Amino acid sequence: MLFIPIFRLNTLIMDLLGDVLRSLNVFSHSMGTFSLGRSNTLSLSEFPSNFVYMFSNRGGDFWVQVEGCEACQLEVGDSILILGGRAHRFGMSLEGESQAFGEIWKANNLPEFGEIRNKPIHLAVGNPDDAVSLLSMAFTVDEPQQHSLLRLLPPYILIPKGGQLDTWVNAADVFCQQEFDQNTSGFSASALYLTHLIFGECIRSYINATDLAQVSWMRGLSDSRIGLALSIMHTRCEEPWSAVAMAAEVGMSRASFARTFKSLVGQSPMDYLTDCRMQRAAQYLLSGNFAIGYISELIGYHSERAFRQAFMQRFGVTPRDYRKQEQKI
Repeated sequence: MLFIPIFRLNTLIMDLLGDVLRSLNVFSHSMGTFSLGRSNTLSLSEFPSNFVYMFSNRGGDFWVQVEGCEACQLEVGDSILILGGRAHRFGMSLEGESQAFGEIWKANNLPEFGEIRNKPIHLAVGNPDDAVSLLSMAFTVDEPQQHSLLRLLPPYILIPKGGQLDTWVNAADVFCQQEFDQNTSGFSASALYLTHLIFGECIRSYINATDLAQVSWMRGLSDSRIGLALSIMHTRCEEPWSAVAMAAEVGMSRASFARTFKSLVGQSPMDYLTDCRMQRAAQYLLSGNFAIGYISELIGYHSERAFRQAFMQRFGVTPRDYRKQEQKI
């Protein structure tokens, strides 16, 4: 039987999580600060499932209620990540009637969705002498059901102050204040990097605080052989793997490997391998000008047609259209 020491298994867990986090793509984004008076509660309607919102309480009372969930209070320094484009309400109090966020946005002549931001957003609603101060972000990501990590996440993630996230949130807060005053060029690029850092750290905080036995593909890490297979798929997905070859690589029979993998991970080995390849392809499509045929070879396909079919099955669009599409916010 294959034996992997505990220290090696822990390394696999960290490497696999890091690889999955690196596969997260952030597209259009908006970053800025809000000041919201005590008597003002705002509501945001449901958006497409690839929309994500983040609030960090920088000072004052703050409550958020995501549709279908109980209201939660954020202490000063706490942050919340709202996933799946879910409708939500927020304010210093959730009592009374809510104002439509979209109407407030338009009334303040803020940029239309899709316009390039060359400076942070700043929105002040209500009495500034009795208001909560927020760092706010909104952005689009991969379609959740097409990503091995995003589809496992809850409606929202609440991150208490005191963790690594504080470093990036504090940096973003200072960055927004300085950029709003100075209005220097290149804001959108730096804002995108910060958004990606904060998004990844929110998810990392959640995963590291979650029982691994309850999280689909991470449950596979409880078995050293399946954990090794997962690591191989993420780091060597371009190799010509078959279920038989993968089983032999981790010291199992094909039948036992397929059965154990499916019971722990929730997918067949080959389906999971295809997901790894498609996520890698998405990264190549967004990060460079590689030809489609070359990308298909980089992820282990010797037929561009087969690659296009697999990509369309996972993402619903051709690789070329995926590269061209602008997911706007």
